[in-house]
Amino acid sequence: MSRLVHRLIVSVGLLVAVSIAGFAILPAMPGDAAEVILMERMDGEIPTREALAAFRADAGFDDIWPVQYLRWLAGVLQGDLGTSFRTDDPVLSDLALALPRTLMLGTAAALVSVMLALPLGIAAALRPGTWIDRLAMALAVVGMATPNFWLALLGMLLFSLTLGWLPVSGHGTWLHLVLPALVVGTALTGVLARMVRSALLEVLGADFIRTARAKGLHPARVVLAHAFPNAAAPVLTVLGLHLGKMFDSIVVVEAVFGWPGLGRLLVDAILARDGPVIQGCLLVIGTATVVIHLLTDIAVNRVDPRAKGAV
Repeated sequence: MSRLVHRLIVSVGLLVAVSIAGFAILPAMPGDAAEVILMERMDGEIPTREALAAFRADAGFDDIWPVQYLRWLAGVLQGDLGTSFRTDDPVLSDLALALPRTLMLGTAAALVSVMLALPLGIAAALRPGTWIDRLAMALAVVGMATPNFWLALLGMLLFSLTLGWLPVSGHGTWLHLVLPALVVGTALTGVLARMVRSALLEVLGADFIRTARAKGLHPARVVLAHAFPNAAAPVLTVLGLHLGKMFDSIVVVEAVFGWPGLGRLLVDAILARDGPVIQGCLLVIGTATVVIHLLTDIAVNRVDPRAKGAV
């Protein structure tokens, strides 16, 4: 339990660091953020000096950076993430629309990766050194090495423009979800398949597995009921770590496919220098990553007797 409390304290510190880093993005970007925001509002017209000065004062840009950050942090603690400079809508409203779509995409991608990685990893572990092993690991490496944006463009070219099976982009039906989920899940599939293979190979050489085989148990039962549960801890650890990193892929894929989720909202906000939305998106992504890692620790503690008391 003390380890869990320690992780919670560290997680809060990480969230504070993420919020500070996100808040520092806007001043560090080249150009005048106030001018970019006003030009967006005025449909491309160049604002006057008086308009810029009034906007800076109203938005708090004239205050020193620590004051701006502490004012934003006080609002967050009260449940107020501010108002979008671009749309004048509350940031919470924008996040409430985008977050469920990103969670849908992330869940679908995780299911795709698990459904692909488990058969590949198990097949490779049961036939080490054979063509099955080499083929499965080659597919895993290709999935890990292929950039998401390139895989997304290839998928659009093949399944949308050539075959016409799936929509090119957008949101509305489950068909719009297929290609983005496949692209995001592919990179995780490679990492997870290699870990399944490695963990199973270690367990399959154990004495209790030889005993189960000597008793005449069906090979599938030996693998699924005896070997895999004992190999689940490292697999869960890798899965949890890469689920947290999945947001990196989602940001790119949502922008390519026009999926109206958190990633696309963040990209649009960065292009428009919309500070409150940028900070809100980074805070949500950081919180989700921290929660995923905590849940992973708890899950590993549950399935691995050797980890008892570690969390």
